Amino acid sequence: MNRFLILICLLTAVSSCNLFEPGYREGIFPETPINLADINSADDDYNSTSKVAGDVIALVFSSKRGGRADFNFVHEALEVAYDLRKGKFTFTTQPYGGLGAIEEQNPLTWATSIANSTANELGPYIRSYDHDIISRNDPSGSSHRGEYLMLFASDRTGDLDIYLTHNYQMQPRSASGVLLSIGDKPFSAPVSVPFLNSSADDAYPTFDAAYRSVYFTSNRAGSFAIYKATLPAMGVTELQSQLPTITGAPIEKVASLSSSADDKCPFIDNDRLVFTSNRPGGYGGFDLYYSLWDGKQWGAPINFGPTINSASDEYRPILTRIPQQFSNQLMIFSSNRPGGKGGFDLYMVGIPKQQ
Repeated sequence: MNRFLILICLLTAVSSCNLFEPGYREGIFPETPINLADINSADDDYNSTSKVAGDVIALVFSSKRGGRADFNFVHEALEVAYDLRKGKFTFTTQPYGGLGAIEEQNPLTWATSIANSTANELGPYIRSYDHDIISRNDPSGSSHRGEYLMLFASDRTGDLDIYLTHNYQMQPRSASGVLLSIGDKPFSAPVSVPFLNSSADDAYPTFDAAYRSVYFTSNRAGSFAIYKATLPAMGVTELQSQLPTITGAPIEKVASLSSSADDKCPFIDNDRLVFTSNRPGGYGGFDLYYSLWDGKQWGAPINFGPTINSASDEYRPILTRIPQQFSNQLMIFSSNRPGGKGGFDLYMVGIPKQQ
């Protein structure tokens, strides 16, 4: 009898430890949009860009928080996680992420400070030299930690124009061979990128996967459309110095992405381009769409559907890469749908990965 009771107790103890739970091999981002909680304010928060530092997603976005009349850039942080044992997704807007991640994010706050003006700053686009530009094109690695190229739009001279700032260091080490500290990497004063700009509104720049073209939106021909500017041959670490000096680069409207309506906010991740449009056939206002690159051209745009889109406006989608293993990809976008904190809010949602 005593042995039977002992066996019962052991089985109870083991089951209470969840040893028989199957667990999950990888995480999954929620497939219905989630409001980004405390990152949002009662004012408009939209048009973001992101960089991942450690386990922390660094967000830079446009906001009117604090009762501003104009949009300025704000830097906030988000951390996402998935409990593989319980199958539970969590996120926090007050992440820790480790001292290294915090240090690498600090320059993004400096970037917002130098880009902001008394006019509207919209559509930020940030690339990390270490993780995006150099590592993608030079697998041998680099030492340009905490260095970023930032493109954005501002109407400080009237219409929206595209500007550039960066903190790239030609020599990331001191004369004695010691790596420069993050604090020794200030951002340059913003400069215009004239070959992309016109007398109309030009905004939302994004590079293709190989950094050989810049896609952006413009209403230079009437309605907003997505344009492609083919860059002359240059090294990827020359982008910050060469982009403001380019003249005569071919610029064309991307026919396969165009409609009779407004097509805006392109963002490219490898062979997928996401954007927003108020073209006919949507679910109301501006909807989010995606297009796939077939090696020669962008395919016909596909609506993300009613689970992600609403009768309100969905704006500026971006795709984020997380180092943790997830079965789908995280997309962050803006919407003024009911239930938010006020005006436009930032949302997250999981979408199928592009193989």
